[in-house]
Formats: sequence, structure tokens, C-alpha cells
Amino acid sequence: MDYAIRFLACLLKWMVIAAVVTALGFSAFTMAMNMSHLYILVTEGMNTRLNVAVCLSDEVELPKFFSQEAYMSDPIYDKRRIYEDYDMQGAVSEVKVTSIHALPWEDKAMVRLEQVVESVTGYLPIAKQTPQQLADPNKIPAPSWADDSAYELELQREGDGWKIVRLTELPDDGQS
Repeated sequence: MDYAIRFLACLLKWMVIAAVVTALGFSAFTMAMNMSHLYILVTEGMNTRLNVAVCLSDEVELPKFFSQEAYMSDPIYDKRRIYEDYDMQGAVSEVKVTSIHALPWEDKAMVRLEQVVESVTGYLPIAKQTPQQLADPNKIPAPSWADDSAYELELQREGDGWKIVRLTELPDDGQS
């Protein structure tokens, strides 16, 4: 009888250990899945946001990443006026995610990132050039982008995915 009780206690101990290890593994997997999803969403979303701002993409792409309130209130789209007259060919940016805070049981996440715009390529078409500009044989390039910024994004879980619901530009702290 004593042998059976010790055997059951040992079996129960190992079952508890296995359950704890499984729960920890599941939590780690869920956190890793959320982190990778958030990383991809914010990097693709911020690049799409830039492409819309420099007239390379249409605004129909934004609802994949942003809530309507977030992209309607974003001041970056005021810059579209600068690039409307140009034939835009490309915009290259690097999005560096500096921190992600998301727990598996929460429906909100916070992400901090830096977006560095390396180049904006485009030229003023001949039809839109002034006579003085036409006299110059060189192509007239689009204005450069001089707005590298750090952002804090708030994301909300919607169904199986996430959407950026708030985008806040962080003040420049003078470090680069």
C-alpha cells in the first residue's frame, strides 16, 4: 500500500511539472507569435504610410494596418501636396522597432519605433515644368524627405489580427 501511494505521488508530481512546462511553452509561443505579428504589422504599416504620403500608393492600403481614426488624423498626409506634381518612383525607409509591449491576455499593445527615410525618388514631369525649368536639361528631382522620426504606436486586437489605433510622434531628444 505504501508503495502505491509513493508511486501515485511521484506520478502526480511529474504530471504537475509537465503541465507547468506545457503552460510556459504555450505562453512563450503565444507571446512570440504576437511579437512577430506586431513587428511585421508595424514595419509594413509604416512603410505603406510613407508610400501613401509620397503618392506611391493609394489610401486603400491603409485600412489593412490602421484604424480609420488613426489614418484620418495622421498629419503626414498633409505632405502629399508636396509630391502630387511629381512622378514618384520610390521611397526607401528603414523602420527600427525599439520596443514591443504585448502580453498574450491583453487586447492592447504598445510599440516604439524609429523610421528613417533614406531616399525619396521622383521627378517633375515635363508637362508641369515652367519655361525656366525646361531650359535646364537636367531632370528636376522631388524634394527630399527631411522628417526622420520616432513614434509610439498603440495597437488594438481586432478579431484575429491587430490594427494601429493611435500613432504619436515622440519628441526629438537630440540623440542620433
